[in-house]
Amino acid sequence: MSLSAAGAALQGHDYQHLFAWYHALRALMPAEDVDGIAIEVKNAGNVDDVVVRRRTAADEHFQVKYSVDGRHPIDRAWWITPATDKGKSPLQMFWKSWQRLSRDGQRPKMGLYTNRSLDVSDPVLALQDGRTGTLGPRLRLAAPRSKAGLGRKRWAGHVGVAEADLLEMLDHLVLLTGQPGWTGLATSVSDRMAAVGLRSDELAVEQGVQMIRGWVTGARQEVDRQVLAAEIARRGLHGEARRATVVVQAIDRDPWAAGATEHLDWVDRFEGDHPRARRQLRDPRDWNGRLLPELEAAERRIRALGFDRVLVRGDMRLPAWFAAGVTFGDTRKFRVACVQRGERWSSDVASDEFPLRVGAPVELGAGGDLAVGLSVANDISEDVLAYLRRSGLPVGRFVEIAAAPAPSDTAIPDAARAKGWARAVRQVVREQVRATGARRVHLFLSGPAGAALLLGHLWNRIPGTQLYEDLSPGYGPAFFIPG
Repeated sequence: MSLSAAGAALQGHDYQHLFAWYHALRALMPAEDVDGIAIEVKNAGNVDDVVVRRRTAADEHFQVKYSVDGRHPIDRAWWITPATDKGKSPLQMFWKSWQRLSRDGQRPKMGLYTNRSLDVSDPVLALQDGRTGTLGPRLRLAAPRSKAGLGRKRWAGHVGVAEADLLEMLDHLVLLTGQPGWTGLATSVSDRMAAVGLRSDELAVEQGVQMIRGWVTGARQEVDRQVLAAEIARRGLHGEARRATVVVQAIDRDPWAAGATEHLDWVDRFEGDHPRARRQLRDPRDWNGRLLPELEAAERRIRALGFDRVLVRGDMRLPAWFAAGVTFGDTRKFRVACVQRGERWSSDVASDEFPLRVGAPVELGAGGDLAVGLSVANDISEDVLAYLRRSGLPVGRFVEIAAAPAPSDTAIPDAARAKGWARAVRQVVREQVRATGARRVHLFLSGPAGAALLLGHLWNRIPGTQLYEDLSPGYGPAFFIPG
């Protein structure tokens, strides 16, 4: 059933207000130079929906376009087609806004934010830069007679300007297309609320939206830090201990990573053009040569900001979750959490006892190291043994530690039992290390991401640990965690 025009308009306004609340929170963050925001600003052309006021840089002007479904992408026709017979096309309106906002040699930062996708089959739009979101840099390099070069000429002719002038404008227009709907944006808003010590539950997020909505309906365009702080206090939004958010983008990017306290982007370091295929690094030396140092640098910056609570999220596989847990470890006085199956799994919870099934040790006799297979979601013992026997690793003993009575997708149902599992696994590994005298542990994982995070968080008094990535089939070395 299609949504009515009025219903679609209401959803669009709510989405815009949520986006405005996301940026308003920047005024409360010490690392930002944001003084406040303006909403539906006069004399800002078509980038008037949300304006972020900056102290030391150009203001950021956003147009927010919301679609109730994904049937209509942002394509070439959208850019050059006026909405009415006497109106201007979006491209012409962006150019007009660019001219109006450029003054005293300062160029504005403009953004199109929308949940509609970008039509990358178009030769011009296909040249959007993957990191900056702009068209200018790559479009500038297109040969004049290429499809993209001819498209560039048509765009400039449509606006009635020289190609060089159009490209300068496109250098400063960020296309934030294909953005998540309400839920994805609300998650990032929640991250920012937690980072500044506000309540961050769904009700608190909605109260922030109501705050923006009230200003708009009350014809208040400008909101500075003082007004924002006073309204937050009036609504009783304070209450949580400050919490940092760390987003690790390993196998896929998070469109709202920039809202986190720290965000790491490792996607291009992995082989494969799809998240399911991204399992091994292009250069295996990067596990400890680049990725682990980047995690540790993020930990130092977060500590310097005064945080001791950290929420970890992102698309990554189990070794990265484990490494994040180690980095924000219990011995470093951090409390760590993630969202697992829609619930927060936190190291703050009291642990419940978790029954383990410890298999009979398999003596491989190839050296003095210990190999451990953690079978929670699946039984991985046979696959690990096959890998160990053909890899030539100096492993003397393999031990499987499985969920009892048997591995399954629901073997660890909640945070309390995840923490209990992590404590129990740590104890068994310590006992096996004492029994064998091993100076290195080879660790193979199968289970929930949250369990891997908590295990890494509690991993101490254990020798240097080599983690392995499941390559399906086989395994490959991932992070090495010093003992």
